[in-house]
Amino acid sequence: MVAKTDIPSASAVRALQAKADYWDAYEVESAGRAPSALHAYLAFAQRTPTWIDFLMAIRNAAVRLLGLKNVGNLANVPPPSAAPTLKPGDRVGIFTIRSVCDDEAILEIIDSHLDVVLSVYRHDGMPQRLTVSTLVFYHNLVGRLYMVPVGPMHRLVVRSILSNHPVQMAT
Repeated sequence: MVAKTDIPSASAVRALQAKADYWDAYEVESAGRAPSALHAYLAFAQRTPTWIDFLMAIRNAAVRLLGLKNVGNLANVPPPSAAPTLKPGDRVGIFTIRSVCDDEAILEIIDSHLDVVLSVYRHDGMPQRLTVSTLVFYHNLVGRLYMVPVGPMHRLVVRSILSNHPVQMAT
C-alpha cells in the first residue's frame, strides 16, 4: 500500500524542501530488504507500466515545440544488479544520479524551466519501507505552467509505479 507522507527527516533532500515550489513524498512497504536505495529505484523504474512511458513519449514530443529537454523514458534504466557500479553523473532513465549511498539515491533533471530532484530513501527496519520524495524548483513562468497538468499526473504516476509494481528484493 502506498501512503502519502513527509520527506524523511534523515533524507538529504529535507534541507531543500523549504525552497521547493512543489514537493510530495510517498512511502511503500516491500517484502525483503533492498540491497540499496538505488537498487530499489532501478527495480521500480524497470517495471514502469507501458502507459506511463507512452505518456512520456507524448510529453517529449510536445515539449520539443517549446524548446524543452526530451528526457526519454522512465523504464530505460540498467538492471537493479548494476546499482553498485553506478555513480553521480550517470544517467538512469529520465534522471541523472546526483548522489548515492546505500540508504538514499538522489536523482535529478536539470532544465531551463525547472529542476526536479527525486530521492529514494531506504528506512531501517523490517518490513522494509521506502520513501520516494519529489521536489520541483521553478525557474520561470514556463516551469509554473508546465506543472499545472504535470503535477496531478506526477502523483498518479508515482502511486501507480509504487503500488502496482512492488520491488522484488534480490541480494
